[in-house]
Amino acid sequence: MKTMLCSLLLATSLGASANWQLDNSTSRLDFVSLKNDVAAEVHQFSQLSGSWQADGSLQIEIAVSSLQTHIPIRDDRMWQYLLKLDDYPLITATGTVSPDAIADLAIGSSKTVRVPLQLTIVGQTQRVQSEVLVTRLAENSLQVNTQAPIMVNGDQFGLTEGLNRLRDLAGLQNINPMVPVTFTVRFEK
Repeated sequence: MKTMLCSLLLATSLGASANWQLDNSTSRLDFVSLKNDVAAEVHQFSQLSGSWQADGSLQIEIAVSSLQTHIPIRDDRMWQYLLKLDDYPLITATGTVSPDAIADLAIGSSKTVRVPLQLTIVGQTQRVQSEVLVTRLAENSLQVNTQAPIMVNGDQFGLTEGLNRLRDLAGLQNINPMVPVTFTVRFEK
């Protein structure tokens, strides 16, 4: 589904020999849903955690329970029928980004980095590509933003049945399975 995340997130290409931790208080992951071909709405996951290790391994976790659509019954239905919160409490994104990719990034400078990710939603894993802008805010602080939305196809994650159930419950003609995901995450060393 829109989850994206998160891919999202992933983009987190930072560098150095120490481990970096995602700072949830300064990070966000948003996605857009499109229903009836004309109504687009922005939603968010508000609980993100993750790290980028000295060996280049990157892992981001998105708490499904942190979904915020601003309509409580819709949140409940998405947790139950689409994202299956009881069985799959996390959406994960993993990848590898060489610390060398930004080793020479000066404070205040930015660099575009392509980050291939393994995104797992409701137990289904797919590869997604992200292009992110990494900015060194301080010696021990990096910000990573999506350069363009990451397109997540809910059908590829086995979400078709859940989307159809949501569509029927809401009395809609359709819910588009293609979901653009964006994020801004900050990592601290």
